[in-house]
Amino acid sequence: MNAVKGTNRLILDDMRLYLIIFTSIALGLTVVYTAIGLLFDVSYSSQLFGPMYGGICTFAVAGLITIYPIAIGMGSTRIQFMKSFYMMGLCMVAGTMVILHLIYLVVHWLNVGGWLQVTLYQPGMLYSSKYLVLPYFWIDLMLGLWVLGLSVFLTVCWIRLGMRNFLIMLFGLGLVLSLVIAFADMGQLTLWIARLNRVVSFTVLGLIGGVLLLFTYPMMKHAPLVRKGSKD
Repeated sequence: MNAVKGTNRLILDDMRLYLIIFTSIALGLTVVYTAIGLLFDVSYSSQLFGPMYGGICTFAVAGLITIYPIAIGMGSTRIQFMKSFYMMGLCMVAGTMVILHLIYLVVHWLNVGGWLQVTLYQPGMLYSSKYLVLPYFWIDLMLGLWVLGLSVFLTVCWIRLGMRNFLIMLFGLGLVLSLVIAFADMGQLTLWIARLNRVVSFTVLGLIGGVLLLFTYPMMKHAPLVRKGSKD
């Protein structure tokens, strides 16, 4: 097995592991929600996307930290590793959303049939209260891409800058954002965002995640095998 196939296999196995773990958590929660609704005949709303988005975030962070030095040690180049990681990351997002929406669809059918009164909150409900498969799936897909891009970008910044500089960067960004919110007229911006089509808004958010993901490519071309220490 050459370095390219070895790197792909390594990241694929890692992705499959996290997908199984967090899918199991989501299925377990679904069983609990359904059992409560059926046994006690109660009507309530809950959410299921948290664990699935958490799986994407965990794969992004843990994959870069743990698999990156192993892949380089196996003979892979940094560029090849990032290409493989991007591909598997997108597969992770797509697979997560397919599984999540299959669960949503089953729960929806139970609700329509009158067997279950439990509803699962979805981000797509911000677009329409009526269950729409494609818009709901697209919105979740864009949110998943945003979570992946942001998680990878922050992890790469941590690897390249070290803990101290990374925290300084976060503090600086937080300070700038706080000053903008405090002194800028956010009312017009809020109204403008509220008027936007929700599908367009989430699509832009997904594109931002994709751009953040691409920004990590030049950052990792000459990255060290281990992240900088807090004193570096």
